[in-house]
Amino acid sequence: MNQLNKVLTADVAGHQFLKAHEYSNYALAAATPLAVLSKKDGAGEAIADALFACAIPVHMHIGMNACITDYLPKVARGPARVCVLGMSAFSFLGLMKINAAGPGITQTVKGLWHRPSPSQ
Repeated sequence: MNQLNKVLTADVAGHQFLKAHEYSNYALAAATPLAVLSKKDGAGEAIADALFACAIPVHMHIGMNACITDYLPKVARGPARVCVLGMSAFSFLGLMKINAAGPGITQTVKGLWHRPSPSQ
């Protein structure tokens, strides 16, 4: 099985992908309280944002591939897996852009609970 095929079938491609999913769970579990408790623009927030940007697409990619395996007919699995790979790549790029050029993932999510100031 070549590497691209392993990535496309990440849910059944072997132990290394199951471990990647497990480690993404750990990263999300560690990043969430770190993000909630960190100060704005602090080192903790930057670490949490980096963890989110890496862990969310991995977690999503492997989890969605498991849904494809469980619920789609075999004929539809290939195209669906390619779409999931594209969504995973765009999610990673979008999250990294929020971190690099925007307020960061943590401040973006925290902003959902705060009204914008009148000057904005």
